Amino acid sequence: MVGSSTVTTTSRMGPLWTVGLQALQTRLDTPAIPWKALVNALLWGVYVFETYVSWRQYRMYSRTAPPPALAGHVSADDFRKSQRYGRDKMRFSMVSDAVMHVVSLVSVNYNASAHMWGWGGELLRWLRVAPSEQALSAAHMLVTTVCYLPLKLVLEAYRAFVIEARHGFNKQTWGTFGMDHVKQLLLSVVLGAPLVALLVSVIRWAGDAFVVYTVLLVLAVTLFGSVIFPTFIQPLFNTLTPVPEGRLRDRVTALATSLRFPLKHLYVIDGSKRSSHSNAYFYGVVPGGSKHIVLYDTLIEHSTPAEIEAVLAHELGHWSYSHPVKMMAVSYVQIAALLTLFTAFIHNASLYEAFGFRGPPLPVWIGLELFSLVLHPLDALLQFGMHAMTRQMEYAADAFAVRLPRPQGADDGKTYQELLQSSLIKLQVHNLSTMHHDALFSAYHHSHPTLPERLAAIERAAKTG
Repeated sequence: MVGSSTVTTTSRMGPLWTVGLQALQTRLDTPAIPWKALVNALLWGVYVFETYVSWRQYRMYSRTAPPPALAGHVSADDFRKSQRYGRDKMRFSMVSDAVMHVVSLVSVNYNASAHMWGWGGELLRWLRVAPSEQALSAAHMLVTTVCYLPLKLVLEAYRAFVIEARHGFNKQTWGTFGMDHVKQLLLSVVLGAPLVALLVSVIRWAGDAFVVYTVLLVLAVTLFGSVIFPTFIQPLFNTLTPVPEGRLRDRVTALATSLRFPLKHLYVIDGSKRSSHSNAYFYGVVPGGSKHIVLYDTLIEHSTPAEIEAVLAHELGHWSYSHPVKMMAVSYVQIAALLTLFTAFIHNASLYEAFGFRGPPLPVWIGLELFSLVLHPLDALLQFGMHAMTRQMEYAADAFAVRLPRPQGADDGKTYQELLQSSLIKLQVHNLSTMHHDALFSAYHHSHPTLPERLAAIERAAKTG
């Protein structure tokens, strides 16, 4: 009897969930809901919140001395430069956010998406392509990209050639800037448009089971992208060359070998052709597959081989704890949850009609776009959670590096704790990174802990062993 009862309850869970979503769909699909007014209110709510958060951080740039944790490591001149850079970036960010907010309001209130859908149909007629839903969706994506491109170019050009150049970071030429955007537009045509059409096809083909198949499609695209990105896409923008034989290569290889990290290639990337900011990363998302480590030439220029070794010990901590895989898993759970909620909106005629679309059919691609507008505040809330998780992963990777013994061959007598702290401080000063952080701004915008937080956590990890 107990077994029979359990089976009955379990078998009803799926239908009950489906019935609940269908009831929600029925309640939401009514002209009584002022969808456009609601979206306007949500856009304003998020904008006011983000502006308030930015203002809190902007006040930090009026401080005249670095935080106590950094006072002994940063000169007064470097601190002043950092404050000026941070203030300029924040002003530009607040202005560009205001501009984009106005654009969003205009787009919503004047049914810009419906107009662009019509323009997409005109584009297909000009190309003599049959106007299927898949083709119209791909054309809509391309038209939208082109329509917003001029504003995007103006904002990015100002950031690069005014803000970044003023503080000595911009290294790209106007030619490089222009070619980058031409290549990005071509990639939208070659890769983006077919992917949009494929997404619509899968959702239409799968019917009520589209959530599962869409998540599988996203997973397949992610894995496919991880294969083609380093081979076909990244070479369009940067040159990757093997790190030459020498102390740096020897130290990194020894570290990877000691951890059984499946290092296949060690590259240096010409990041300096666009910016003097520094970075390092590894890629190779398939568990158990070969991995590649990429070092920015600016990192090599401003760090010692031992400091780079410590930075990579941190990155390999992420690999050891399977952080990339865990982040992917969380992302897919989030995607699945949002798509499940989307089932209550995919056939919502009142929502479509509020923004200038009348069916049938109701385009899936437009439904996703409108759904994202309604869920805009939820995205902001999820940002807090995602950043909280990634910050904990950063602490864990730092602790991993600190507790790691250095492989044989290190002759400087320094531990990873000393080298990692030295490298983090040096990168902070070189990049003129912000030194004072508002707690709310940091929680909302930063995937990494602040430098004072990381230094304190490194000290604690070293003491606990």
